[in-house]
Amino acid sequence: MNLQAIIVANMTGFLILFFLFFSRFITRTKSDLEEHAFDVMMYLVMIALIVEPLGFAIDGIHSTVCYWINLIGATYLYFANGTGIFLWLMYVDLKLFHDRSRMEKIYYKLSIPLAVLLLSLIGNLKFKYYFYIDENYVYHRQPTVYIFYFYLMACTLYSIVLYFYAKYVHGSVAFFPIYMFMVPILVCNIIQMLFYGVSLGWLGVSIGCVALYMSLQQQKTYLDPLTGIYNRMYFAHVMYKISRKNRKKSTNNYYGIMIDINNFKSINDSFGHSAGDMALKDTANIFNSIASVNSNVFRYAGDEFIILTKAKDESSVVKLEDQLRAAVDEFNALDSRPYKLSFAIGHGRYIIGEDSTDSFFRKIDTAMYEDKKRYHE
Repeated sequence: MNLQAIIVANMTGFLILFFLFFSRFITRTKSDLEEHAFDVMMYLVMIALIVEPLGFAIDGIHSTVCYWINLIGATYLYFANGTGIFLWLMYVDLKLFHDRSRMEKIYYKLSIPLAVLLLSLIGNLKFKYYFYIDENYVYHRQPTVYIFYFYLMACTLYSIVLYFYAKYVHGSVAFFPIYMFMVPILVCNIIQMLFYGVSLGWLGVSIGCVALYMSLQQQKTYLDPLTGIYNRMYFAHVMYKISRKNRKKSTNNYYGIMIDINNFKSINDSFGHSAGDMALKDTANIFNSIASVNSNVFRYAGDEFIILTKAKDESSVVKLEDQLRAAVDEFNALDSRPYKLSFAIGHGRYIIGEDSTDSFFRKIDTAMYEDKKRYHE
């Protein structure tokens, strides 16, 4: 055992999470369940980063105090593993599906095996079926501890299944690359298995938390804070990626639908800017309700929106526009807002190799203004 290497690795992980926690504290704009889940995960890991090297340092020291510190510390490490992976599942679910009621229904049942495992840790203090401290004050694992490891592996696989299921449902899962959290943990554990005396497991979790946080910070850059949909910056990013495709090899046709809210100024003037903000949110919700997995919705500027979609031909885009008009008619008929929504809509095709982002925007913007002109006439 290389105690010095273990202390250095764990203290590095602790400092990484400490500065991450400080950064989250000074930039926080909301406090919800998913944020709390991530915070508690960090607390558990930070304490584990201190407890683990302490356990290695006192292992084998003939002292009653060291015996109990070692026993309680080892118990905490198993508790942190079990609780942390459960919080990770909750966090992933909330980030991918944004549905707290769905999460509560599922995780009420999933918490049962966790509760059994945590209660079994209390029983282990007496019956020693997971681990024990022998008469020489040395820590030992029992074969039954693999029950605990099986639970950890099952939860890890379930989080990966959740990710790919969300990707199947939504078409993509931007800004939540689950591998950025999983890969550092996997790499550190492989290194730990290959080189005896090195403990990198909790350091891997620390690196994974930071990598995931960096990706989520990027999300804030690309999302419109009012409506929650993609913003103009992300539209430029997506268009850049499309422009890099090979025209001959590309099997997709890309169309843009430009949408502007008719008489938006009168909503602000008549009902106030808070009503105008609500109208923008309602508009984004309408677009999201009809957008397929092959479409992305952007707030381009003010009350202007763009739906970028992959479609077989133009008739599919016309059908999407019809669905959009039907959706806003349904909103106006059923909703109790003081205002009614109306859209000017125009579309155009992006031709790879011929159009630039600017020429494409001018194309769909011109088509939209022709529709707006007809509306006013």
